[in-house]
Order: sequence, then C-alpha cells, then structure tokens
Amino acid sequence: MKTKLLIIFGFILRTYILFSANHISTEEALSKFGSQLTDKSFLAFLQVREEPLKWYDSIPESCLNRAVKNDIYQLKAQPGEIFVYQVGVWALKTDVRNLQLKFSDLKSEKGALIPGEKMTCYNLEGVNFKGKSFSKKVNIQTGRLQALWIGIDLENIPEGSYKGIVEVLSDGNTQKVQLELNISGEKITNHGYDRGAGLSRLNWLNSKMGIDEETTNGYSSVQKEGNLLRILGRTLFVGENGLPSSINSFFDGSNEQVVSNGKAIVGKPFRFIIELGNGEIIRLKPGKLTFTEQTPSRVNWKVMNTSAELELECSGQMEFDGFVDYQLRLTARNLVKVKDIRLEIPFEKDKAKYMMGLNHEGGYRTPNWKWKWDVSRNQDMLWLGGVNGGMRIKWKAENYSLPLVNIYYEFGPLKMPPSWENTGKGGVNVNDRGTEVLVNAYSGSRELKAGETLNFNFELLITPVKRINRNNKFNERYYHGGGTNTSVKITDAKKAGANIINIHHAEDIYPFINYPYLDANVPELKQLVSNTHQTDMRIKFYYTTRELTKNLPEFWPFYSLNGEVIFPGPGNATRTEALHPKGPNEWLVKNLREKYIPAWYNPVKEGKYKGELDLSVITTPYSRLNNFYVAGLDWMIRNLSIDGVYIDDSVLDRFTLRRARKLIDNNRPEGRIDMHSWNHFCQWAGFASCLNLYMDLLPYIDLVWIGEGRNYDRLPDHWLVEVSGIPFGLPGQMLEGGGNPWRGMVYGITTRAGWTPHPPVNLWKFFDDYRFSERNLLGYWEKDCPVRCSNSNIIASVYKGKNDVVIAVANWSDKDEETAITLNASALGLPDGFIVEMPEITDFQQKSTFSSLDKLIVPAKKGFLIVAKKK
Repeated sequence: MKTKLLIIFGFILRTYILFSANHISTEEALSKFGSQLTDKSFLAFLQVREEPLKWYDSIPESCLNRAVKNDIYQLKAQPGEIFVYQVGVWALKTDVRNLQLKFSDLKSEKGALIPGEKMTCYNLEGVNFKGKSFSKKVNIQTGRLQALWIGIDLENIPEGSYKGIVEVLSDGNTQKVQLELNISGEKITNHGYDRGAGLSRLNWLNSKMGIDEETTNGYSSVQKEGNLLRILGRTLFVGENGLPSSINSFFDGSNEQVVSNGKAIVGKPFRFIIELGNGEIIRLKPGKLTFTEQTPSRVNWKVMNTSAELELECSGQMEFDGFVDYQLRLTARNLVKVKDIRLEIPFEKDKAKYMMGLNHEGGYRTPNWKWKWDVSRNQDMLWLGGVNGGMRIKWKAENYSLPLVNIYYEFGPLKMPPSWENTGKGGVNVNDRGTEVLVNAYSGSRELKAGETLNFNFELLITPVKRINRNNKFNERYYHGGGTNTSVKITDAKKAGANIINIHHAEDIYPFINYPYLDANVPELKQLVSNTHQTDMRIKFYYTTRELTKNLPEFWPFYSLNGEVIFPGPGNATRTEALHPKGPNEWLVKNLREKYIPAWYNPVKEGKYKGELDLSVITTPYSRLNNFYVAGLDWMIRNLSIDGVYIDDSVLDRFTLRRARKLIDNNRPEGRIDMHSWNHFCQWAGFASCLNLYMDLLPYIDLVWIGEGRNYDRLPDHWLVEVSGIPFGLPGQMLEGGGNPWRGMVYGITTRAGWTPHPPVNLWKFFDDYRFSERNLLGYWEKDCPVRCSNSNIIASVYKGKNDVVIAVANWSDKDEETAITLNASALGLPDGFIVEMPEITDFQQKSTFSSLDKLIVPAKKGFLIVAKKK
C-alpha cells in the first residue's frame, strides 16, 4: 500500500511540474526529437537569467526547441555590469562526466573584444572562503538537467554586438553553443551589485573582501622574542619539539585590564606520548625548530621529531587573537604496534577551576571527568579555565568539517577524527594530579604499517580573548523588538533609553531571513537607517548564515551548485522536531524534492508582503556563501550605512567573521556585532555548550546574548561560565523571560528593551547616575574580593569608584535569607565611618539606609544594589 501511494504521489508531482511550467520529460523529448538527437550524448543550450532553470528531471519546451536547432542565441546586457546568463546541459542517454566549458573571445564587427578570461562559470570554478582559487568537477546523471551559471565582467567594454562560442566538453564529447551579446543602454554602476534582480551579485561568491594579514581593532600584532610569542594579554613559549612549553595570562581578575604580572595557565610542556605495546615510551628527538613565516596577524613554525620507528612533523600557527592551530603528522618508518598515542596537557589548578565541554555543562570542574567520542554528540572541545586565564582545546583530523548547529546537527554531524577516535578506543580524561589538572587525550592501541600516516591535529584558544570594554557593557543599550511594525521602533527605543536598535527578520521592512538587501526593501531600509542616525542611535540588522530564504534572487543559482551552498540533506524525507515534524513545506516538496533541509518558515500576515511565505533551507558550512555574506555586509555598510550585524546561531567560521569585523572596523568604527544562541545542550543539538561551540568567534564579537532556553535558577558558576561572557572578555546579556535582574547585576549584565515586558530602563539610569563605565568590577570569583557574605546562598560583587562603591548582592535561594556582608574598607578606598544606603530603583528596589550590613535580609531570588560612601 505504501509503495502504491508513493507511485501515485510521484505521478501527481510530475504532472504538476510539467503542466505548471510547460516542461518536457526526458522520455517525451527523446520521443519527439529522437531522430535529431541520436548522435548526441548530451544537449547544451543558452538560457536568460530572468528564467532560471529549476528542475533536474525535465526541460522547458522552449529551451528544448532552441537547443535542437542550435541557432545563435541573443542576450542583452548593459555596459559596466557583471552580466549573468545560463548554459543548460542535459544528459540524454549516458552520464556526463568531467563537464567543462571553454569560452571563446566575444568579438564585435567594429573590432572590440571581450576576452574569454573575463568570463567565469560559478559552477565550475571560483574562490573559496579563504581566498584560494579552485575548480570543481561536475557530473550529470542520465536524464538530468544541469544549469551552469556564467558571469561576464563588462566593466570598460564598449557598447556593441559581440559574437562568440561557448564550448561544452565531457570526456571527448563536445558541443558548441553560439551566442550574440548585445551591450547597450545606460551604464550600470557598481558592477550591477545595487540591483539584486540582475543576479550580478553571484559574483560575490568569489569575493576576497577582508582577506589580508592585518589585525582587527583592539588587537596588536603578534610579537616574537626568540621562542616566546606575545599577544594581547597572553604569551606562549614554543618548545624545541614545536609544542607549547608554557602559556601565560596577564589579565586582571575581571578581565578589564592587562597587568604586568602574568600567571601560568599551563606551566609545564605539552607532552605528545607514543607508548608501545610493551609499555616503552618512544623518545622522539627534535630536529631544528624553524619559524617559517611572520606577519602582523600570525607566526608559523615547524619542526620534525624523529625516532627509529616514527617521525612526527609538528606545524604550528599562533594568531593575534589567541587562536593556535597545530598540525601533527605522525608517520611510521616501519611496522609499529602501539598501546596508546596521547596528548597530555598539564593545567595549573587555579586555571582549571571551571570547565565546559565534552558533555560537561559550564560551571565548576568535576574532578576526574571521563569522556569518549560519540557521533551523536557535537562534542570535540574542552574549555578549562579560571576567570582571567583559560584555554579551549579542540581535537580534529584531516577529515574535519564544521558540523551543522541547532536542531539540524543530526543531518550534518561531527566527523570522527580517525587518529583521535580510533574506532571507539579514543577519549579524553581530565584528572587532578597534585597541583595540576591533567588533560589526557588518548587514542588507544593500534598497529601502524610502514609509511602509514595519522593526523593528530588540535586547536587551542587562549582565554580571555580580549579586555571587557566597560563603555560597551554599561553605556550601550539595546532595543531588540519583535513583530512587524518597524516604524515605531525608533520612538520606542528612544523612550526606553536605548541607543542601539537591532532589526530582526520577519519584519515588514525585512521580511525574509538573511537577505535584508532585497531590492524592494532597500529604499525603506535606507530611510530607517537615516532616521535612526538622526536621533543619535545606531542600527544593526539580523544577518547570519545557517539558513537562506527561498525568496532571494540567487536561490536557483545557489541550488545549482549541487550542495556547495545549500546543504544536501534528505530533501522531502526530512523531519525536524521543532519546525517540520510532518515533513517539509509543499513548495519545497514540489520544487526541490531532494538534497535540502527545511528550516525557518513564516507566513507573512501583514504589510506589502502579505500572503508571501518566508521559507528557508539550511546552508553548507565553509562554502562560498561566506564570501557572499561578507560582500553583502560590505554593500550594506556602504549603501545603507548600517552599524553592524546581529548574528543568530551561525555556521560562520572565525576566518570569515574576522573578514566581516575588518569591514565594520574600517568603515563604521563604532559598529558592533552581537551574537545570540539557543541552548544547544540537548539531544537535538548534540549536547553542545554554546560558548564552546562559538568561542573562536568571540574575538570579533562585542556582546553575547546566550540566553534562550536558559534556566536562571542555575547556580552562580553556571551563570559565570555560560551566560556572563566574563571569562572570555565580553559583556553578556540575559534573554529567557528577561532573566533575573538582581542576579544579573552580580556580573553586570541586564536584558534588552523591546524583547521582554520589563526592560531595564531604570537600571540603565542607575548606571548613568553612578557612572558605572568608570568603575572597576571586583567579582565574587576573585580570591581577594573585598566584599564577602556569611551566607553561601548570598553572593556579592562590587563596583569600585573613586569616591564610593556599589555592592551588587543577590540571593540564589528560593526563600528569604539573612547574611552579614563584610567590606574590606581600605582595599575599597573607603574612609572610617562610611555610610551605607540603598537608592530607589523602580521595579528593582526601594530606597533604604543601613546602620550596618551585619544582618541583611535578602528576598528570595532577588537582591540589592547598595552604595557605600563617605558620610
């Protein structure tokens, strides 16, 4: 019965497609034109950009008629644009293998020339997200149609009629398609990028914007002093074998300043250990350590370590933001049977107080933690640290690719590294060992044949990644409104005391996810940005990767890239618990059918797009979409004057976000990037810790909003690591239900206006009245914090000013609690006989004065802001 239903559904679907678009199937075409196609293994034809080839199993009848005749085809373009058109290739009777295109020069009767090198096929070649040129193999299965999208750069090409040939080749078979390109009319500015409908933006796929060796704002170049590498607030000493010999942090207790006296995160050398079956440890002798390259943004080194049995090539690269990349290539010289190959990292104990990753939620480290590789879990990273010094380790191999995030993890899970995972034998143990905490990443027993190679690669990220900017933390106030009525946001934001507006998608002015620069939106967006700037506020747009709307002009060209941009998921068979439990939307079922994953969708119910459906699909990490993203950001900065972007769960990598950061720094010095994430510690998302997942993006982000799905009754250590941002050098904000404002003040974090019914308007006013951006935060987590509470359920941090201090007190109990608060007056700069009072803060606390803090009753789940000052 099930099979019969599928057959009926397939027939209905094919009938719908052929009828709705006047398409002809392969069988029908061969029947109709069989005698004219007998000598052809494939059929090639031209098609205009305005009518994209969409379906793989049928061909528009008009294209088929034109292809059979193979007459010269006329295309119309304007001077100055990146002109785009299509070549369709239809595999008639056999598979088409190793498809290639050759472009002749296009020549006019007047002798003008468009050289072939000004033409590119986006399906066959391009520039990857790191700026490296590449070519692609395209194969077409029998009976399938493949669209090839071609761009021609018409900058400085005179008007006229140009003729030439596109030669389509496949394993000895060839077909020449004639074309005539007529260039006339008004000169197109900016290569045509200002009009999305013309598809010139396809050229953004090959953009190199933001790729250089410069640092981003707030960072200094990597300094090399012998084997010592120095960056902002951190140092790494490279040992003779190429591995770190020591790593130190120079941040103060709350990561607001860099100090002169550093403390070791790792005080002893990393150890890469190869243990034979008989228990013998192989001694690898280091060769000459060579520093191979140094630029402002990085330093590279390499060394070969050898023994009679093995050789280990160690290549390292340290970057200005604290990211360190290690490539360890282990090669057997002869047959070797090993008991274990492992990496041991000896953390200083006070720099391993907290832990996050490898199935451990952020908070205090659990002694003697054990973990094994498991593809069902998005776990390959461990962060250990104190607040002002720590390190994330990520283990990987040559097969690494960025997994899908959020509820889509199962469709693009972590690839198990063959070296570290070793068919289930590998894992990581984290154990106390005297004054150290030893991280032991082991791989277990195996046999290595002569010439066999394993890649024991890993990454480090030394935290905090930067200083906390107190001005950003206390003086920048966000308005982040939902809904569709964008026009009221400026008024509401100003009334709330905000100075930065985030424009979400699913708004009347920005209806379709991750494509804010839709042609019809641009005039209104320009006006909105201008109006915002006139009120001395800044404005940022929701703009991320992970998913793309079907409503962008480039959707069908992107789909034609065969999984490069649109992730090749299960297609119509996809089921996702949250959004598509019964399968994809009807539009996707009818139009894509295969190789996609349905994502966000939203029926537009108001405004000029009323009745439209915002329907999106998941995108592929590490793809040329990253180039498109960066070029799109540059266009918005230059043409709309936006002040940055809001990133929501993303598959952006650190290299791409660094490129984006440079564009903002160079053009909008006060521009900002803030990042939001839903809580990934659940089965759907592979039990990943959000800040672990996105930690290598943090150097380029100004604020984290890791609050969705958070339980604000969790203990303070969880708040500190997973919510506050403080251990990583960033301000944070609360989200779910508005958070808990009293507990939030222990870390100096609030929520944002527009998103919750109780915006922190009055707290913001308190920040202004008491000049919080000029105060030093001395957190409860600091060993010598000058404020202490006698009750373990009550926690206090202090904001030290020049003439007074503000004490943030919060109760982590669900009942009223009594505590005594002790102040170290001399450490706080308070004179003898200081007074204590509690100012009025509407919706937060009532005004009160205290004769002492010996017996303070703190309400359940609430707290106070108390001022201590001279009489």
